[in-house]
This record gives sequence, C-alpha cells and structure tokens, in this order.
Amino acid sequence: MKPPRLPAVLGFASLFASACTGSTSSTSPPPAYPPNGAPYGYGQAPYGQAPYGAPQGYGQPPPGYGQQPAYGAPTYGAPPAPTQYAPPPAQPATTLPSVTPTPSVAGAQDPITNTDVMWLRQHTASLMQELVAALPDVAKQRVQGIPLAIDDTPGEVNAFAACNKGAAVMVVTDGLLDISAHLAQSRANDDVFGTRKVDDYIAFVARTQKPNRPITPPPRGFFDPAQQADGRRVARQHDVLDEMLGFVLGHELAHHHLGHLPCTGGAGFLGTGDLLRGLSENVPVFNQPNEIAADTAGTDTILTAGARRSGYRLTEGGALLMMQFFSASDQLSPEDILFGFDRTHPPPAIRIPVIQQTANLWRVTGGTWVPLPRL
Repeated sequence: MKPPRLPAVLGFASLFASACTGSTSSTSPPPAYPPNGAPYGYGQAPYGQAPYGAPQGYGQPPPGYGQQPAYGAPTYGAPPAPTQYAPPPAQPATTLPSVTPTPSVAGAQDPITNTDVMWLRQHTASLMQELVAALPDVAKQRVQGIPLAIDDTPGEVNAFAACNKGAAVMVVTDGLLDISAHLAQSRANDDVFGTRKVDDYIAFVARTQKPNRPITPPPRGFFDPAQQADGRRVARQHDVLDEMLGFVLGHELAHHHLGHLPCTGGAGFLGTGDLLRGLSENVPVFNQPNEIAADTAGTDTILTAGARRSGYRLTEGGALLMMQFFSASDQLSPEDILFGFDRTHPPPAIRIPVIQQTANLWRVTGGTWVPLPRL
C-alpha cells in the first residue's frame, strides 16, 4: 500500500514545512508522506485479532463535577438559544487557524452533525494546543511546537506519533475524525433521548465498511432530524468529541514527551529512544509497557485539561467509547477491516482497565499524575 499523503498541516506550519517539505509554498502540490520512505512511527507492530470483551460503562462522575450528568442518565436544562454557525474563512493549503470556531447549537448547521472535515481538522489542532498547555512543565517543553499533520488516505482510521527526517510530528487521519464525529453524535443521542445509536452505529460500520475504502456514512434517517436539531444533543456531542480526540492526542503526545521515539527520546534505563524503538519493531512485547504508559499519561492529560475548563469537565468517557468502538466493530465485522488504530495499539481489553484505574487515581488524589519514566 502506498504511503499516506498529508495534504494539510495544522498549527506550527512553518516548522513542519521546513522539517518535512522543504518549502512553505501553498501553490505546490503536497509531497508524498513520508518523502524518503516510512518515518519512525510508534507502535506499528500488529497485535493480532484476539476477541475483546465488551468494555465497562462510563460509570458515575466523581464528586465536585458540578452539573455534569451521570452517564447514561443525563439531566439537562432548557436548550440554549440557537446560533448561526459560520464556516471558517478560506486558508492557504499549508496552514489552518489555531483558534477553534465557536460550536453552533443550530443542529442542522453544526459542524459535527455535518461531519465538516475542515472544521474537524482545525478543532483537533486547537485541542492539541490545549492539551500541551495542560502538561507538566518538563513534558510541555518536549512537545512544544510539534506539528499536527492530517493523513487523508481513504478508509485509514489511525493516529500516531512519528519522526520524519529527525523531526517530531503528530498524525491523525480523516477517517479517525469521521468515526469520532459519528460516535460523538451517537453517544449524545443516547444520553439525551435514551436511544441505542452507539450500538447501531458500531453494527453499521462493521456490516458495511470495506478495507481501504472511504468511511461509509450512516444512511439518511439514521438520526432523527428533530433530535439532531436539539441544542442539548449538540452541546453534548461537542463534549464527547473532545473527550475522544483529547485522549487519542494525549496518548500520542505521551510517546513524544516520554521519549519513546528517537527524535524526542534521550538516555534512559533501557538506552536511547532510538534503541528502544528498534527493540519494539522486532519484539512486540517491548511496545506493551510504552503503550500502557502512553494510555496512563493520555488519561491524566485529558482529565487535567478538562479540569481547567469552565462548565463541563472532560472525563475518560470518550476514551472508553473509543475502546468500545474498536472492540465491538472487530467482533461484529464479517471480514477483516482491522483499522490502523487496531493494528498499531494493544487490544482494548488491555487498555480499558488502565484508563479506568488511572482516572480513578487522578480523582482520589486530587489530580496527581502517575509518575512515569522519561527515556
């Protein structure tokens, strides 16, 4: 399969352009990614297709979370007044604005409801900056200025940290953003109206998705248009999307600030990041401790960033929803559609308890992070 293309770079565009493309011109076609063969990418070893158990539910939010509803039985006040969503202005091909547009509550025009790819890319870049700002100082210094790149390979659902020509980069795929947008809508629908759209959407993807094909959108009428326009649902889907993407980005950032890659790793108890990366490519078991560490740090990151927000505080719920999707879709699919995220990360059955235990510890200790070695 040909290497994925990166048609857009989000945030810190000049750094990424000089490190990876050698040019900042917006008139030249984007280069093939990577330019000189595959870059270092963390966790590329396949993990097989063991049957995964169904993840546990989100559970109850801890004391002190204000008006956040219990998952599965939310309570909402009157819906906020609708506002008009204005699409972001046109930007040069190589850059995107770092400020996220204000979410709309006019359901039919909401960017998540419409799966607005450009908005999703911009929002993900802005969310990554928010997560970096929430990191401890030492970790923040290691990842400050790392660019976020988009891979638009049809059907690829993945996110990974990588090194390209010695420069660190974060990569997410349009496929992952698409899946996340529909999962966020489904979870919001279930929370507000008591439906089972998460289960329905997972079953739909497992039944219809084909390898290396664009993500199949749900059919017309899958969501009730009247429910889609409800302001409570729209507000909820924005929170869920941030929880999902925030965990994924926090996990991949951790591979960089914990030194799991040669471009951001240093000397450690197992040697340099380059040495450890070499071991992980040949002996998959070496990936497991680092993936667990990245899940731990990613959970702490999303909770810390969420605690800094006013109003709703982000939780680990989106991470568990993401695990539920990959676990169930793999079991239900009649053919092998194993997404890149499955291939490059441990099974959800291993990751779910790590996420849950880390979140519980963060709350019990008042926001203390699990200490992790930096290589």
